[in-house]
Amino acid sequence: MPKIKIEEIVPFSPQQMYDLVVDVDRYPEFLNWCCHAHIVKQEGNQFEAELTIMFKGIREKFRTLDKVVPGERVEISLVSGPFKHLTSLWVFEPVEPQGARCRIHFSIDFKFRNPVLNMTLGPVFSMISKQMVSDYRKRAAKLYR
Repeated sequence: MPKIKIEEIVPFSPQQMYDLVVDVDRYPEFLNWCCHAHIVKQEGNQFEAELTIMFKGIREKFRTLDKVVPGERVEISLVSGPFKHLTSLWVFEPVEPQGARCRIHFSIDFKFRNPVLNMTLGPVFSMISKQMVSDYRKRAAKLYR
């Protein structure tokens, strides 16, 4: 699968957007494809998260290691799951000195281990990945407006 990169300016602060991305337990409330998510363990500026995704009856669980710079970035790498590889990066950059808006840089690179999953879920996961920034923006509007 190709690497997906998205950049968008949103009317929320870097801290607000960062807070949404690290609030893993709430993902099922606003990410339609995520039916379960929780932080498994946390240590310093990193945590392990376990997510279960579901699409058209196909259910897959995976675990990631998320390394954070509070209010600025989240680096995500695969611990276990159906992927051959999975890496993702969120960067939140202030657009104005007072930080009322921010530029989100989001990238994800992944490939499923199983060729059948890669053919069936690969395109769906690409679509989901492209939709994620929009989903987080909508969540921010609901919580912060």
